[in-house]
Amino acid sequence: MTQFPLHSPRPAWVSFGKQVLRRMISDQNNAAGKRDAAFQDHPRSKLLNALNDLPGAQHRDSAELEQLRESGIDGWALDDQGHSRPATVLPPSRSLIALRLAATFTSSRNVLDTLLAPGAVTVLSGFRTADADQILATYRCGLLPEDWKVTTRGDEQPRGQALRIIQVTTSTGTSRTGDLYRLERNLCEALQQPCALLVLLPHGESIPDSLAAGLPDPVKLEPLNRDILITQMEHSHSATGKIDRETVEPLIPDDGALSLLGDPDILLALRAPDTRGVAERLAAAVSRTRRHAGGVRTLTLEAIGGTSPAHEAAADLVADLHRWQRGEIEWSDMSRSLLIHGEPGTGKTVLAAAIAASAGVPLIQGSFGAWQARGHLGDMLAAMLACFQDTKSCKPCVLFIDEIDSCGSRADTGDRNQAYRQQVVNEFLRQIDLLHREEGILLIGATNFPGKIDPAILRPGRFDLHHEMPLPTRQQILVMLERAFPDSGQDLLPLSRNLTGQTPAVIDARIREARARARRQGRSFDPGFLEQVLDQEQRYRSRLDERIAVHECGHVISAWLYGEEIKRVCLCPTGGLTERSAPPGAGLEADFDRRMTIHLAGRAAERLVFGTISAGAGGSAASDLARAAQLSLAMDYELGLGIHGNAWLGTPDFARLTAEERKRLQERLDHAEDCARALLYPHRHLLREMALVLTREREFDASAIKSWLQPLPRKPGPDEGPERTGDDNSNEATAFGASSG
Repeated sequence: MTQFPLHSPRPAWVSFGKQVLRRMISDQNNAAGKRDAAFQDHPRSKLLNALNDLPGAQHRDSAELEQLRESGIDGWALDDQGHSRPATVLPPSRSLIALRLAATFTSSRNVLDTLLAPGAVTVLSGFRTADADQILATYRCGLLPEDWKVTTRGDEQPRGQALRIIQVTTSTGTSRTGDLYRLERNLCEALQQPCALLVLLPHGESIPDSLAAGLPDPVKLEPLNRDILITQMEHSHSATGKIDRETVEPLIPDDGALSLLGDPDILLALRAPDTRGVAERLAAAVSRTRRHAGGVRTLTLEAIGGTSPAHEAAADLVADLHRWQRGEIEWSDMSRSLLIHGEPGTGKTVLAAAIAASAGVPLIQGSFGAWQARGHLGDMLAAMLACFQDTKSCKPCVLFIDEIDSCGSRADTGDRNQAYRQQVVNEFLRQIDLLHREEGILLIGATNFPGKIDPAILRPGRFDLHHEMPLPTRQQILVMLERAFPDSGQDLLPLSRNLTGQTPAVIDARIREARARARRQGRSFDPGFLEQVLDQEQRYRSRLDERIAVHECGHVISAWLYGEEIKRVCLCPTGGLTERSAPPGAGLEADFDRRMTIHLAGRAAERLVFGTISAGAGGSAASDLARAAQLSLAMDYELGLGIHGNAWLGTPDFARLTAEERKRLQERLDHAEDCARALLYPHRHLLREMALVLTREREFDASAIKSWLQPLPRKPGPDEGPERTGDDNSNEATAFGASSG
């Protein structure tokens, strides 16, 4: 718990806030809706209130207060009749909003000089749409001077001085255009009237661009903080307007911790019978929230490790956020969004949580799956809007949105859901644009299928950075094992080797499974037991792993000889994986021949070493054979480099190829495999030795690959030309087996 000085100075707005609450209570007690003039305006009442608001004003001496404190009673809250609660209390949702408004405008003089000045226009932001009614009630009953009125309709002509209030509320979907038109019309009408104007701008709403440039910057409603909560408890839990701050203040969480709590947490805490109970419930709610956000979310980027481009981009986002918080850079000068894609279980959610943990800011989570589970289109969009609104109230923070591919693309017109999908995508785009106008919010998205997402979502300015989440390295797996066996004192490297090539989700499941097996067998769960379980499974894979290692090393050696950068090669339970970066090419025929040769080098390596080939090069549309075939047909049909010459015939359909076209495709792929085998033949001894070590180690990183292949003479890179076709990928992964492609 953060320690705070006893009897810390109260901010200047507190007396103003208590005055606002007294006026609202007077209005609530008066059945006719008129304020009690005797209570509000009598000089003696004003003097008494001012004296009571003094920090040290108390009817009991220190000895009596200490005695009551030891008995668990707040003596500061007791009046002379022994009552500890006031006769009348405002609902907390109303009084908290009133105190936040008082903290925002600080004094009645400031209200007159700014909000109610002649011709004044004020835009108030920083609140939810659900709070707008309480804000209106506070202005009507407590915040404005006695002779001022509030009007919310353009046709009202109140007598005397008036404050015109307009609330910005727009719908989603087809009715949004009409709402924007009515809002613009109402604003224009209000600007022509002589009365002061207040525009309420809730989270997630925006003012039309035609008017936004001419309006002043929004005044943000003061967020809930310790001083507001203390003043609230002096209102709701004290008959004297005082509480035992020496006891209560050290128990109240700091402002950053309070920002993690939602309305239910605050309201439940305020139901406690005394102020100490309120503070303890608040602290428990913060602890519960952090515990719920524990587990993987407590890990920082440093803790999870990782050197992939995705991890490096995450570290850069955190570093820039810290620089922005220190005032070293402008918010507009940094990247603010990252889209992470990859196969399920690779740790995309873990990375997003680590960004928030490393930055020391809250993590707000949303997903299209959770939003869509709310019901029909209106419910789904309301859930989306609420998520973005909650994010803006917690900044600085990280917003993580999962399953973004579920939103689909507006270009998909083949089903009856097009209208639904279009409204969902349009509203999502609007919310992202509004979010990026706020400072202090990092947007992280995750998807397994980036190709299914609407291009407008993917463009820079919405998601600036796009990176694939790769399988964990052996070092990252070692970190996971160290967390599973924190005090084992044993060498965990053999275990990390056996788990290489598996996703974090699979590794975590394997550890849980082995732990359960040890429990059923009545044995202790230690690294040795887990290694025995993995070794039993590994025995059946030795021959298969040897073939996979030869296949992947064929890719590695051929790509290296052609000048490519090899980032990593590893064996997986479903096959093998080679991560490589292809240099830019001019889109010449030789460039595509080179790529086909590399794709079929794994198949050629198997034939060279074993004399036979497996199905590992084929399978899905992402397999080696499929990619090589796609390149070959693209040269003929789309790129003007094949048999059809200067012709573009569209994307080829494999199922409709003629016999002649099939024969030509087979001959070209046979030629590519022959070239690969000829390329590998002089290095066949290195191929066998490298594959043997890879079978045992299960992973080579970039430095290990370089130490193996550094002596080999590399061929010249692809020819440079004036243009580069969009077909030449700059980053490829070649995999053994369809399931790992």
